[in-house]
Amino acid sequence: FRMAAEGELPDGFSDWSLCDESGWTIAHEAAVYGKLPADFNQWGLATKDGWTVAHEAAFQGHLPADFDQWELLNRFSYRTVAHEAAKYGHLPADFDQWEIADDFGWTVAHEAAKYGHLPTDFDQWEIADNYGRTVAHAAAVYGHLPADFDQWDLADYSGWTVADEAARYGHLPADFNQWEITADDSG
Repeated sequence: FRMAAEGELPDGFSDWSLCDESGWTIAHEAAVYGKLPADFNQWGLATKDGWTVAHEAAFQGHLPADFDQWELLNRFSYRTVAHEAAKYGHLPADFDQWEIADDFGWTVAHEAAKYGHLPTDFDQWEIADNYGRTVAHAAAVYGHLPADFDQWDLADYSGWTVADEAARYGHLPADFNQWEITADDSG
């Protein structure tokens, strides 16, 4: 495993599934340190808890530029590789698969919004999860809406607007003046 971490595996090495008792493979170890070869293609190798090589590479920011298996799931959870990369700000600049979703409809865009990793030109604020909560709602809750945000009236299925969420969590801008936007609290 040390050789994988240091990128010192022999030329032509191919036994990437060699693992310890937890299922942690040579490939996982190499992914941690960004030492997978350019032609590596066994992204779905998983530990016993379902953590794939691709998830580890996404977590560490070591996915190759041409990576295309964004929807690969952790076998025992809802998290895709794209969700993992979004959480840590490791999506490529040209990423455009914002609607990849988990079982609850939580999309890659929601995940990036929660952690403040949406690109500055992001404009798909209305993407909603299974509860109607938009990407803008996620950004509002965590204080990551851009300064020029103007879709305060987007509402989830309960009638809660983005403005409601921003106000609830103390993230309304100082110059906010759309006080007529309120939640429909009839339900």
